[in-house]
Amino acid sequence: MNKLKKDGRKLRSESTADHILNTAMKIARKGNIEKMSFNSIAKEANIGTRTIFRHFKDQESLQESLDRKLGEEFTISFSSINKANNLDRRIENVSSTLIKLYVKNQNIIRWNLRNIWRDKHLRKNMFSWNQILRDFVYSILPEIKQKNKSEREVIFECMSFMFFLRLTVVQGLNKEQIKEIFILNTTKYLS
Repeated sequence: MNKLKKDGRKLRSESTADHILNTAMKIARKGNIEKMSFNSIAKEANIGTRTIFRHFKDQESLQESLDRKLGEEFTISFSSINKANNLDRRIENVSSTLIKLYVKNQNIIRWNLRNIWRDKHLRKNMFSWNQILRDFVYSILPEIKQKNKSEREVIFECMSFMFFLRLTVVQGLNKEQIKEIFILNTTKYLS
């Protein structure tokens, strides 16, 4: 069997880019996203700022790469849900998955929401993320498509990050209580 060898420099470059992205994600998840700069990433990653510029020409290209990385995480999380389960189990799995992703990435999502109207690329990404999330949910809960538009919107609102945020921040509910509300609302509208 003849395998092609990858160039060592290319492997190191990919590894460094991943290290930069993982460090940026770590900073963002800690809630320090406003302070995230090439300098702060370089310091946290223990690399030079020029190294970051070799991989990402500007903050926008770094943000796009972070969005792709987050998209991969969402894809992996949703692909692990068994679509053959009964409706109640699928609703529970979608709710658990969304809450887990919201909790883990809430600082990133909050930052995006605060800055969405200042940056057209961020706005474009946020709107496409909304559609991607809907597509994931549709793929696991195709029953939603059978509902009228108003009912579909209510279902998605009851699974949205904004609803999650209100339940967390305003109501002071924990993850299990929020999951119960997500399941209750979704089940109600899909019955």
